[in-house]
Amino acid sequence: MRETTSFLRQNGISYRENYPVQAHTAYKVGGNAELAVFPASLPELRVLIGWCRSRKLPFFLIGGGANIIVSDDGLPGITIFTENLNQLKLQNGKIVAQCGASMETLALFAAEHGISGFEFLYDIPGSVGGALIMNAGNNDGEMKNVTCLVQAVTAANRIVSLTGRQCEFGYRTSRFKEDKLVVLQATFNASDRRPEKAIRAEMNRIKEERHRKFPMEFPNGGSVFKRPPGDYAGRLIEVSGCGGLRVGNAQVSTKHRGFIVNLGNATASDIRGLIALVQKQVKTSQGVALEREQIFLPEDTGQSNV
Repeated sequence: MRETTSFLRQNGISYRENYPVQAHTAYKVGGNAELAVFPASLPELRVLIGWCRSRKLPFFLIGGGANIIVSDDGLPGITIFTENLNQLKLQNGKIVAQCGASMETLALFAAEHGISGFEFLYDIPGSVGGALIMNAGNNDGEMKNVTCLVQAVTAANRIVSLTGRQCEFGYRTSRFKEDKLVVLQATFNASDRRPEKAIRAEMNRIKEERHRKFPMEFPNGGSVFKRPPGDYAGRLIEVSGCGGLRVGNAQVSTKHRGFIVNLGNATASDIRGLIALVQKQVKTSQGVALEREQIFLPEDTGQSNV
């Protein structure tokens, strides 16, 4: 890593060695990043990605840290934190957001400008980059409904601009995920206008409903499994007798069976072990193979925003 740290110093890019990742994840678990880097601008991010790819260095991008479970052994290579890439602006009648902007901040920004359609993002953890890759959403909306244009870096290190249709959004997937594209920034539709008071009332309703239905009192990474065709993961987990099931300090939520919570000092191994146990019991009991929505790092992906 000596060559890389020298490169970072020469380019004035902030970094830390052997950096704890826990605080940057929704589950509050995981080991240390071998080398953590904090780009302060999109050009810095592009230069950094190019450096990693030219030297075939493994790299990971972490934004809001939702939907990921970082190994207790940590992350090799370079972990890029996009938290400083959080600018939001109105441009040509649309909202432009950098990849590290939080979804909640985006919702608040839209509300302040009387722009509707982003209420569903309120109180959801995660960043714009990760939300686009997973086509984040709920019963109130999803990213594909508001996305106009996305600027991203390809696996060949070219910058491309994709329209909403070209993003190929699907249920918890997108072209970014399939083609390992790194999201830089996105342009969102801002044509749906409503009074700010009405927008905030809707946001508060959504937040209250989330806290009533979901275990927000404990660290969690959101829905663990994708929805099976014609059914719900939570129902299958319940009828398979997995409600309240524990491995160490990780537990299938007693409030919503589709969530796993960290009761305190759980490890990534606890959570991963519990996921495997739930999958096994549901398969045995109901004959359904639950597909994991959450991402295991470093195993699952090394070159896309999460």
